[in-house]
Amino acid sequence: MFMRLMTSAVLFSLLLPGLARAQAPTSQEWGLLLAGGGGLFAGNNSNNRGGLLSAQVLVLTRFNVEFGFVLQWGRTFRTSQAADLDHWRPGDALARHPSSSFWGAAGEARYRFLRDRRVSPWVALRVGTSTSTKIDTDAFVPRLYSSTHLALAAGAGLDVRIAGPLGVTLGGYYQRCDINHEPYDPICTGAGPTLVLSPHLRF
Repeated sequence: MFMRLMTSAVLFSLLLPGLARAQAPTSQEWGLLLAGGGGLFAGNNSNNRGGLLSAQVLVLTRFNVEFGFVLQWGRTFRTSQAADLDHWRPGDALARHPSSSFWGAAGEARYRFLRDRRVSPWVALRVGTSTSTKIDTDAFVPRLYSSTHLALAAGAGLDVRIAGPLGVTLGGYYQRCDINHEPYDPICTGAGPTLVLSPHLRF
């Protein structure tokens, strides 16, 4: 799945030179961008790769700076058997869970280039919190633990205007942390790239 998405991103990039030459409708000095989509994230090993959903609300300013709020939810492809020690009794069937999952909320700031073009690149910084749930396989009985930690990300991407307010965003981020690998440790230990494709509305 990851290779298919990367192939689609490469094919999409081949169309950008022609799209960039076409002028988009004149952008308003101030506006609002609503985006929602999905993508993939890759951790430091194959156990920490999965899919995610993302939603964004950004305020567009006349200075090409955009700022707003981001929500993300993701889970790894791999699943494992797990039980909570506080509720586990001998003989209970262990439930299957994703080996790791997370949800996060963050503030994001972007700087946009070529704002009046149909294709406009941007760079971004994101600061927020991420609450991850992971299976502790070192325990006598595999169990779930959760931790909340600071999550930082730097990213870049492209917005393509399709028609009117409708467009699509292809963004890539390098995230300092989403899934924490150490039980009860507030310091994030995971990192990896994230690729998200999101339809958006710009008002």
